[in-house]
Amino acid sequence: MSIVKKFPLLVILSTTLISQAFATDMPTNTELKKHSFGAHLSAGGAEYKNINNNSNDGVVQIYSYYNYAVTQHFSLELGLNFGADSESWDCHETYNDNWHCSTNNNNLFGLRLDEIEYSNLVVAVKGKLPLSERNSLYGKIGAQYYDYDINRQNHTIIHDSDIGLYLAAGWQYQWDMGIGMDVGYEAIDMGDLDTYTLNIGMSYQF
Repeated sequence: MSIVKKFPLLVILSTTLISQAFATDMPTNTELKKHSFGAHLSAGGAEYKNINNNSNDGVVQIYSYYNYAVTQHFSLELGLNFGADSESWDCHETYNDNWHCSTNNNNLFGLRLDEIEYSNLVVAVKGKLPLSERNSLYGKIGAQYYDYDINRQNHTIIHDSDIGLYLAAGWQYQWDMGIGMDVGYEAIDMGDLDTYTLNIGMSYQF
């Protein structure tokens, strides 16, 4: 897996947090809230066949998920992610004082490509390590089915679909009412295409 080689610290952090979640699970008098829904928005970079990314090779993602709590600090996650390239815009003023803007994503990965679209169906395990009553660190590791297209002028040049690795780690805060927020980092291995993004999101537990 290419992202394992690129992000060994993320692999170590994710697996450590999950194993610690097992170790810290203890019986509690508090009723376990088993269900939670959430979503986050993320942005970052992409690499294709290990080609170093440049300023045009950015991506944005929207990820929504459902968690089922098996224990106090361990849950199973089912998620759906949609991502695309983050377009870079050039704007200039025309002769009649109007502005004209156009995208300049015409050389993604140095391959004269201009658009990326992808989706991921994620199944993962999530471990939560409490720092205080409401603060905790989390780690996720799982598999995802990916499907992506890389296009040039609305024509698909590269297409692939398969199963790859999903990794994530971050911090979350949970209010008593069930609403939570989180920030984190995630990496998705899609064969020749890898993405790595920072995310911020909200969730609701019940």
